[in-house]
Amino acid sequence: MKRDFEFFSGIDPSWTGKYPTAVTVLDRGLHLVDFVYSEKIDEILEPLRTHPNSVVGVDAPLIVTNESCHRPNEREFLKHFARFGLSLYPVNKKRYPFFFPELLYERLNQIGYSFESGNIFEVYPHATIMVLFNDMKVFHYKRVKAKERFKKLRWLEGKLKNFVEIPDSFCIPKDNLKAYEDFLDSLVCGLTVALAREKSYLTFGDEETGIMLALDSFRE
Repeated sequence: MKRDFEFFSGIDPSWTGKYPTAVTVLDRGLHLVDFVYSEKIDEILEPLRTHPNSVVGVDAPLIVTNESCHRPNEREFLKHFARFGLSLYPVNKKRYPFFFPELLYERLNQIGYSFESGNIFEVYPHATIMVLFNDMKVFHYKRVKAKERFKKLRWLEGKLKNFVEIPDSFCIPKDNLKAYEDFLDSLVCGLTVALAREKSYLTFGDEETGIMLALDSFRE
């Protein structure tokens, strides 16, 4: 990956477009400099307009052409990570005739972000959390009861703060568990592409089908 990016953005999009999408932006010092949580696509794109020369990690498929089963890049990803118990939810046309992240990718293309340009990647937060924080074990924090979920999200926030500086003036949305989770997932995505400047990483797929990026679990 190029090392001359000025900003590192993470996006955790709604898959239907009916709910808010979280966008975070980190600078080269890994300080959180922007956060947007909105259903409106122009507001979702605004942080990337405000912070040009960014590389973007997105927690969603961005190109979906397969009618069923997993996409080709997902199958490649699973060949590497399935041995650690990590799975992926299959995304295809049959399940999602309309898939908001595809529309988002089209709009991102219009402002200069594409797989061909090497400034956007699909990122799976579970993979980064395994590699960085949890000794290659899957960290289950989504489908649990509210009290346990909040506790696990606090744990994840603490781990992220070992890398990322969040200003005291920034209000983390902890009163809404879904918003809190989306914020942290977007932060994991931004951190993933930021660390790929220095750490070894793997890619799965290609420019035609989508490129997934994951930090390498075996090499620095």
